[in-house]
Amino acid sequence: MAEVVSPIDARVLARVAPASPDEVHAAVRAARAAQPAWARRTGSERGRILHAVADLIEAAVEELAEIETRNTGKILSDTRREVRRAAGSFRYYAGWAEQVRGETIPVGVEYHTYTVPEPHGVVAGVIPWNVPFFFAAKKIAPALAFGNACLLKPAEETPLTALRLAGLLTEAGVPEDLVSVLPGGRETGAALVSHPDVDLIVFTGHHDTGKAIARAAAEHLTPVALELGGKSPQVIFGDADLDRAVDAVVLGVFASCGQMCIAGSRLVVHESVYDEVLDRIAERVRGLRVGDPFDDDTDLGPQITSAQRDKTAQFIAETRAAGRLVAQAALPDDERLRDGFYVPPTVFDRLDAQARLLREEVFGPVLAVSSFRDDAEALRLADDTDFGLAAGVWTADIARAHRFAGQVRAGTVWINTYRVLSDLVPFGGVGLSGYGRENGTEAARLYLRPKSVWTSLTAGTPQGYGLGGAGAAG
Repeated sequence: MAEVVSPIDARVLARVAPASPDEVHAAVRAARAAQPAWARRTGSERGRILHAVADLIEAAVEELAEIETRNTGKILSDTRREVRRAAGSFRYYAGWAEQVRGETIPVGVEYHTYTVPEPHGVVAGVIPWNVPFFFAAKKIAPALAFGNACLLKPAEETPLTALRLAGLLTEAGVPEDLVSVLPGGRETGAALVSHPDVDLIVFTGHHDTGKAIARAAAEHLTPVALELGGKSPQVIFGDADLDRAVDAVVLGVFASCGQMCIAGSRLVVHESVYDEVLDRIAERVRGLRVGDPFDDDTDLGPQITSAQRDKTAQFIAETRAAGRLVAQAALPDDERLRDGFYVPPTVFDRLDAQARLLREEVFGPVLAVSSFRDDAEALRLADDTDFGLAAGVWTADIARAHRFAGQVRAGTVWINTYRVLSDLVPFGGVGLSGYGRENGTEAARLYLRPKSVWTSLTAGTPQGYGLGGAGAAG
């Protein structure tokens, strides 16, 4: 049995049995048997059940948010919002379920040719520990909407809300065996992603794990979508609205204790406003309250795991020896929290370009600030990373903003805003941030595959068909 620990005070919340390789195999076999009947249901029927799931989630917002906060340490306002976003995902894909259609393609008078979108079959969703309930919904909802079965492996550290979601799915009418939640660690995950009867893998998490999944999937040529980490820049030009920009920078890297793939962890500021921006951010950071996530006055809770706390603390200590520490918030002095996994929000500036803090994803509340002189240098600094998940640009010059958005190497670019997401908008990255896209119309392309059907409308052998014929192929 694996212990599930609360990062708030290091107390054991639950003990969860990991799924063994044999149990993974049984779940895959059961899902494969259950999926064809689900795919034969009309989109309206599938959508009705997904709406029922959303209803149950919305009725349980407080329960789910409390479980999520205890398991992740995120402040309660964040987990409430994430639970509501999860319900919204089920509603969004419930609507999609009856909108799936193929197309008729006029290739010539001799043929009637059309496409049929078909589900892959069994989808494996593998999710991280930073937003566990929402990511569970984000994997399961589209898989079911488009007629697939779904096997979900939550992070070993944060399985509780995914397991609770499994119960809500059953209550809403999702057929038995169509969805299974498989808690566990590396052995469970390896058994799932290497299984020959898994038809699609959709992963969110660390790039090293993504590489391992891609290698395992290659053995069976299983298609994979990988949404990995980031080292995202926010770029502030001299003409930007500094009030809005500073607010977005603070929320963009310190919200959720910095444990976001899209965290704007590299700030690049024009030299004309550099000192002012740095002073404003320093003041805001010193005023951040780190503490009990159930307290309404708390801005940041703990890191989700002790290992992540230690990793972030090591980054801070290492960078403090090599760079200039601009500002740091205080740690909680509450005796009840002394064993929790807390780290101080911290800002550094003017680091060497090869500093580890500028090159590697911390996944904690640490910001590195640099300056630039002109547009070309701003773009060069923004792109000076192996990642490419997101970027933000702040300027009153809309032409400059769109030039930057068109040139920067990132899957998502925000102009005069940051950290705004929607199920309607495709999301994913490039480079070490992965490949493939989720959300919006890209979700249909990901969770469905087209079948092409040709029908001859002429008697005898169609024109152009035969050895060497212009219409022959393959």
